[in-house]
Amino acid sequence: MYKVSVVTPFHNVDMGMFEKCAESMRCQSIGFNNIEWIIVVHNSEPTYLPRLSEMFKNNNNVIIKELNDGMHTPATPRNHGMQFVTSPYLGFLDGDDSYTPDCLEVVRREMIETGAQVVTFRREYELEKETLHPHTEKVLWNQTKWRIVLDRKDFRQEEMFSGLWPFSTSRLFDVAFLRKHDLTFSTEVMWLEDVWHTGMCLMKADRVCYLPQFIGYHYFINSGSIIQDKKKSMEDLVDCFKSANRIIDDLEALGVDVNDTAQTMFMLLTQYYLASDLTVEERRTLCEMAEPNLKKLRKMTPSKLHSPEECYLNYHLPQEVLRNPENPMESPMLKDAQNGWPDLIKILRVNATTDYGKHYHFDETETLADYQQLVPLTDYDNYKRLIDLQTNIGESGILTSASVRQYLVNAKGQRFPCTDEHLQPYMEYFATTLKGHHNLLVAIVGPRKSQTNDGCTVETLESQMVKKYMWYYHYARGKNRATFSMPDAQFFKTDPQEEMHTICRYALLDRDIDQIVACDTRRVADMFEYMTRHRNELLEELCEADSQRADEVSKAFASESPVANSLWPKLQRVVAFGAGECCLATTRMKKFTGQTPHNNGCYYTEETIYGRAVADDSDVFETMSSGCFHEYLPMKNSRAVTVLSTDATPGQLYRLVVTNNAGLYRYVTDHVVCINETQMDKILFTIY
Repeated sequence: MYKVSVVTPFHNVDMGMFEKCAESMRCQSIGFNNIEWIIVVHNSEPTYLPRLSEMFKNNNNVIIKELNDGMHTPATPRNHGMQFVTSPYLGFLDGDDSYTPDCLEVVRREMIETGAQVVTFRREYELEKETLHPHTEKVLWNQTKWRIVLDRKDFRQEEMFSGLWPFSTSRLFDVAFLRKHDLTFSTEVMWLEDVWHTGMCLMKADRVCYLPQFIGYHYFINSGSIIQDKKKSMEDLVDCFKSANRIIDDLEALGVDVNDTAQTMFMLLTQYYLASDLTVEERRTLCEMAEPNLKKLRKMTPSKLHSPEECYLNYHLPQEVLRNPENPMESPMLKDAQNGWPDLIKILRVNATTDYGKHYHFDETETLADYQQLVPLTDYDNYKRLIDLQTNIGESGILTSASVRQYLVNAKGQRFPCTDEHLQPYMEYFATTLKGHHNLLVAIVGPRKSQTNDGCTVETLESQMVKKYMWYYHYARGKNRATFSMPDAQFFKTDPQEEMHTICRYALLDRDIDQIVACDTRRVADMFEYMTRHRNELLEELCEADSQRADEVSKAFASESPVANSLWPKLQRVVAFGAGECCLATTRMKKFTGQTPHNNGCYYTEETIYGRAVADDSDVFETMSSGCFHEYLPMKNSRAVTVLSTDATPGQLYRLVVTNNAGLYRYVTDHVVCINETQMDKILFTIY
């Protein structure tokens, strides 16, 4: 008999992702041959079944079944697979996810030792792209304990049913228990089917076990998932609203306090509702469906899972939007949310005890209007003396409660304080850009500047991003995430001129570069111009290292084709900011890169990371979540009065006004944007 069974629903899964899933199963410490793996190929293209059959033709423990039923959830393939289970314990694994190496061995052992019918473990996550919502599974359990065992009479619902608790995949189930209570997935719950199934299992179990410290599941968050895709048809929305009602009603019937879960679901439904193209009559229908359970909602108590602002928003926003089908966009809470109120209020609450926060009464600020009235517009002169107190004396707590880690210096020599939280969105974007590519990274890192008296270094943003990436992503999280043309140690050359020469030398040696990445197109243009000026010197060095490659490079420079394509046949694109003041540099760069797709990447400055390019070869950007709050100061307005994103006028030029996590408040930048279009959750803009 097998020690454990795993059921995997397979619906047109990317085979690269599935191979990682399969590898995680083959590497289980319990032994792959001890696992009964049931894969249900569900409503998939006809090519998949033979590919999977060939993949596992020598594995008798892998059972492949096909199911074509026209359903659009994993409920039916999971149910179908459960029929063939022969072991005592069952787990569910999605085809684009994976188990950690000792997952099944550890969790099975815990199930045997505790006699629990459900054992819950933790899940880490990986985003397909940085724009997706992570849906992190934080808990209220005491995480200093390895194991928490609860009998039915001792169930602690606040911990069991709070936050994002319901994933069936980060659990192991007792098969006899499931069959005794006929605990399959409901085919009437077409959305969030895990919530219903897990709730039923937990409330019918006699004993459950939680492993707060054990990470057993790697969750790949896919942009094509039902939760991430917010724009839906009326038919799909009806299914979602019906499913929410069924989940709430059935869990309540078992004695579950569903307030936290219901508010999470209604916030998702509100986002779908606003993003979808609906008639007034359709909105009325959905409002009527929501009303019975909407009126049961109670305000949540703030906790590590929900900040006071989130509690307020989660309670009020669905009420305001769903109960106003004629004009849902007129919700005051929605307008505040669109304009960045959640980001702003977090910044103000965290920094209310700083000198600046006390002076401008951050703790009394309840609305965006309050903030604009209490806090004046500022410029660099307003901060210079305060920054001098930090850098020269070593003062702290003036602008931000978080520790200032370094100062970012711009082209004017102005120093901007930088905290870890401020830099995090920059790093996530940079890591996502590099991931999965063999990169030519054109960046002048250079030496650190002298340390300031508050223990910080002074760096350019370009230098800081490369250094942080190397330490926090490349070294700490595995070099296979991205590869580079230049050896790691060479990124930290001290002489900028020597650094450019080194970049060029290793770039020319490397045939396999598929992406060029730089802070802006000036760096890329400078690199190609340096190569051209120093071609003979570089070719001499190449001859010593690789004479065959030197011949290839010599021919590439002599070719009439753009040199980038001749040098690197695998080159897919260039990612470097090239709009606004970098337009001329982009023209210089394209003399060398030709028709190679160019992506403007991200629009980031020392003060804020504001937007990303909507597509390759486009100068249009869209705003992105960065934790900063933005206002817009009209260029033609003689009065210093800003507007918010919902009031910005398309076609008009604005100076960007920033409030960030590093202690800048209503800071009027030099950056000018033209608003193209205002959408519900973002602004499309160009840069001047």
